[in-house]
Amino acid sequence: MNILVTGSNGLIGSHLVDFLLQKNLRVIGVDMNQPKEGLPHFSFEQGSVDDFPFLASVLKKYKIDKIIHGGGISHPKGFENSPNKIINTNIVGTSNVLEAGRLFDVQQIVYLSSAAVYGNNKNTSLNERVLPTPASIYGVTKVTGEYLARVYFEKYRIMTTSLRLPFVYGPGRVTHDPIKYMLEKALNNENVIENTGLDQNLEYIYVKDVVNAIWLTITSNNANGLTLNIGNGSLTNSKEIIAVLNQLFPNTVFELGPGDFGYDEISPLDGTKAREVLKFKPSYSIEDGINEYHDFLKKSCS
Repeated sequence: MNILVTGSNGLIGSHLVDFLLQKNLRVIGVDMNQPKEGLPHFSFEQGSVDDFPFLASVLKKYKIDKIIHGGGISHPKGFENSPNKIINTNIVGTSNVLEAGRLFDVQQIVYLSSAAVYGNNKNTSLNERVLPTPASIYGVTKVTGEYLARVYFEKYRIMTTSLRLPFVYGPGRVTHDPIKYMLEKALNNENVIENTGLDQNLEYIYVKDVVNAIWLTITSNNANGLTLNIGNGSLTNSKEIIAVLNQLFPNTVFELGPGDFGYDEISPLDGTKAREVLKFKPSYSIEDGINEYHDFLKKSCS
């Protein structure tokens, strides 16, 4: 089986590539940037998903069976002042993936969406029936991708599934991440003193749990045409993160002022449907994830 991973050098993509290779699958990566090192049984093509001829050539060359589409702008604050860049990359890019998949008879496409489709929604429970009300251009592009995926399933019978992800953290994240920021400061023997951030509540999910959810999706026959929330069902505030960090760095000062980091205040995702359809359940608590993340960063710094 040949599996294409778009955004193969990103946080999720890089972990997913490693995971799929361990399953002895043939993996092809597409990304704008070259991978840091070559991997056996892994082929890489440098380019953008918003370039249809390039994408079509990749599918034709490798006879792709399944696509995990995580390529594009992956953060609400990325290119925030260049909305057309976000639209072209995320909407046109997703359309290209789906259309190339149709033309080259791809069996299944898994689209990585985002909890940002819900916007600043503070309902007590956010299940997939809640109407998306995105509060950012990024969120708009993500829900548009979901709609496109569903229509390609209904009209062209391509097996598509959209996975809505909350705040993904773990080794390899390059965009802002409160956990990574505080870990790196502490590992550099610096105190963490900020004017804001103490009241930020986010639903964090460790990257390896996301990879597991993707694996369950591509090995399932029950998720076709669906949009599924993939989360842990609870919010974590900065105080809880600091409590874990205090165990790791008892001599470091963690002092945040009132307020948030500027992220949308979204209620936790209701993962009932993913549990029923995929049998998905997160394995990592926030403490487990931070500890593993810490060990990785500590090793990479040494």
